[in-house]
Amino acid sequence: NPDVGGRGRIYGMPGVTVDGNDVLAVHEAARQAVLRARSGGGPTLLECKTYRTRAHAEGMRDAGYRTTAEVEGWKARDPIGILRKRIVEAGIAGEAALESMDAEVKATIEKAFEFAKSSPWPDPATATRHVFSGE
Repeated sequence: NPDVGGRGRIYGMPGVTVDGNDVLAVHEAARQAVLRARSGGGPTLLECKTYRTRAHAEGMRDAGYRTTAEVEGWKARDPIGILRKRIVEAGIAGEAALESMDAEVKATIEKAFEFAKSSPWPDPATATRHVFSGE
């Protein structure tokens, strides 16, 4: 069975497989699962299929197990880009409003980055605070 969502029956629950790159489809599937659970219907196995367009680790090459064309094809299905297009098409927000939000987010990130760069290093003696040990 190539779909994890189809395995829900094995565990006595419904299973749903959804396009993990479709934000609205994921939201709807999750909403239905939450409604079912809250009404006493139990859990739902929700599989959201997506694709990692970057290597497993920084500096790791993709060569050998997937093609550039495959990766580029998935990049074209970027969930943020798809949602952005739907928002504009539905008239929820215009491109100018979205660009304004992008600029605001970028400014917030740049401010946080500058704060982090100018902050002092933490005291090494605090490195083990809030670390759980089961021993």
